[in-house]
Amino acid sequence: MKKSMQRAMPAMIVMTGILMAFLLNGCKREHITYGTTTTVNMYSYLEQDANQFSMFKQIIDKAGYSSFLNTYGAYTLFASTNDGVKAYLKASGKTSVDNIDEATAKKIISISLISDTIGTQLFTDGKMRTPTTSGQYLITGAANNSGVSSITINRQANLVKGNISTGNGLIHVIDNVLLPASLTLAQMVEQDPKYSIMSEALKATGFYDSLNVASTAQTNVSRKYLTLIAQTNSVFAAAGIPDFSTLKAKYSTTGNPKNPTDSLYLFVAYRVFPELAYLSDVVAASSHPTLAPLEVTTSMLDGEKVLLNNDYFNGVLEPGVQIDRSLSDNSASNGVLHSAAANYKIKVRKPTAIYFDLADQPEIRRAPGVYRALGKGTVPYINGDLADVSWNYKGAAGEKLYYGTTAAVPAASDWYYGCDFLIFGDRFRPGTNGMSDITFKTPLLVRGRYKVWVDWKRNAGNLPVVVSFDNQALPNTFAYSEVVSDRDGDALLETKNLKRYTQSPLTSNSNGHVSKMVGVINVTTTDRHFIKFAATGDNGSVNIWMDVVEFRPIDMPSQILPKLTRDGKTAF
Repeated sequence: MKKSMQRAMPAMIVMTGILMAFLLNGCKREHITYGTTTTVNMYSYLEQDANQFSMFKQIIDKAGYSSFLNTYGAYTLFASTNDGVKAYLKASGKTSVDNIDEATAKKIISISLISDTIGTQLFTDGKMRTPTTSGQYLITGAANNSGVSSITINRQANLVKGNISTGNGLIHVIDNVLLPASLTLAQMVEQDPKYSIMSEALKATGFYDSLNVASTAQTNVSRKYLTLIAQTNSVFAAAGIPDFSTLKAKYSTTGNPKNPTDSLYLFVAYRVFPELAYLSDVVAASSHPTLAPLEVTTSMLDGEKVLLNNDYFNGVLEPGVQIDRSLSDNSASNGVLHSAAANYKIKVRKPTAIYFDLADQPEIRRAPGVYRALGKGTVPYINGDLADVSWNYKGAAGEKLYYGTTAAVPAASDWYYGCDFLIFGDRFRPGTNGMSDITFKTPLLVRGRYKVWVDWKRNAGNLPVVVSFDNQALPNTFAYSEVVSDRDGDALLETKNLKRYTQSPLTSNSNGHVSKMVGVINVTTTDRHFIKFAATGDNGSVNIWMDVVEFRPIDMPSQILPKLTRDGKTAF
C-alpha cells in the first residue's frame, strides 16, 4: 500500500526447510528415527526398556504420573535417556534420583508432557503449538555443532529419537532433562550482567515489581503473562547511553521515573506487551498492545529478520529495529523475554491524511505484470489470496474480488487514483449468489479524529452500502449511482458530504468519479484498523468500482484539496 505498511505477514517463523535439510542432506548422523508400538502405553514402553529409561521412569513414579501415563489419552512425552538423567543429576549436584524431591519430579514431568500429539514434522523454529501440562510452552530449533545437526528442545536438550508411537501418544527421546522456567522476567533481567542498565530502569520505573510476579501467583488475569523486549548494555552503549544515569538524564522528563507521564516510564512501558508473545506470535500479528497507554508496537517478518516498528507511514519507510533472535524466545515463569538489537522508543506522530488505495495490496503489488500494468484488464483473487482483505459470499458470483487497471492510455472518463481499482465480486449484494460484505485492514492510522471519504466510480444502483470502522457502522451510506453535479461548486458539494476527488475536468458529472464523507471516526490507538463495506440490497448485475478511502484529520485545512491523480500522487 502506498500509504501503508508493506510487510510480509507469515503466520509463523518456520524453519521447516532447515530442519528437513538436516534430515536429508549433509548430516553425519541422523537424529530423527522412528519406532512404532501400538500394544503398550507410554509408561509400559519406558518400563520395557529399562536400559534406556529406568531413571526417567523413577522420576515419573516419584511425581505420581505412572498411572496417568499408562491410561488412554493423546499425549506427547519428552523422555530423557538414563545418560540424560545422569547429566542432569551431575549438573544439579545430586547423586541419584532418590535425591530429587516430589515437587521437583512433578515440575520435570509436567514440563515434559503435552496434552496433544505433536510429531517432529510440526517442530518449528519457535514455540510448539500447545503448552505443556505445566502451562509453559516448549520451543524447538535447529543446531549444528562440528558438522553434526540436531533438533533442540527448549535449548536444554537435543532430540535423539522421535515419533515413537504408543497406545496413548508419541514419545520423543532426548539427551537431557527438561526443566520449567523458574525465574520471573524481572529476575531473568536482574541476574544477567549484560542487562544491568535495563534492570536498573525496571527498578527505577517500578516495572521490576510488575514483572516479578509468577503467573501462578498473579491475580490480574490480563497480566498473567507478559512479554518484555529488553536491551543489552552494548545496545544502549551504541546509542550513546553507557550507564543508567545517562539513560535517566536522557529520558526522564519529570525527574520521577515512576510517574506514568514520565518519558523514562513510558520508554520502559513501551517494551512490555500484556500478552504471551514468542517470536512466532510477534510476527503472526501486525501490531501488539503495550503498557504505554494507547501505544502499540508494529511487527513484521523480513526474510528471517523479525522487525519492530518497520512502517510505511504516509508513503515513507520508517526503518524499524531488529529483534536479536539468538537472545530471544526465553521462557520465564510469567512470560517470555526478547532482546532488541538496537535502541528504540515511542514514535511521536500527529494525525495526517492517509489516502488508502484499496487496490494497492502487497500481494497484488508483488505479482509480476499485474500491479498497475495498464491495459492488463482484470485479475481475479479468491478469499485468502490477500492477507489484509476478506469477504463473505454465497455462490460463484461473489467468490472473486477483481483487480483492474485502465487502458494503456486511460479513457477520458477514467481518473482512478493510480489508474487501478477493485471490483467487489460479480455481484455485490446480500443473500444468494453474491459478495455480501468485504473488510480491509487499513494502513497505520495515528490516533486522532478523521473524516472518512469513500471514493468510487459512479454506476447504476440505488441501494445503499454501509461502511463500518472497527465494526462500528458510520452514519452515512453511499449508493453507486450518487452524482457529483458539475453545476455545484466545491463548497456546496461539501455541505452535501460530497466532493470531486480527482483532477477530472468538469464534464459529464466529473466523469463519474464520486467521493462521499461517510462519517467521523475517533482513532483511539495508533495502529492498523479495519474498514468494512456491506451491501444492504440487490442492485442487480451492477459492478462496484472502488478506488480509495481517504482518512483526513478533522482539523485539516481542506477536505477538498489535495486531489488525487492518475499517477498515484496528490496535487493542489
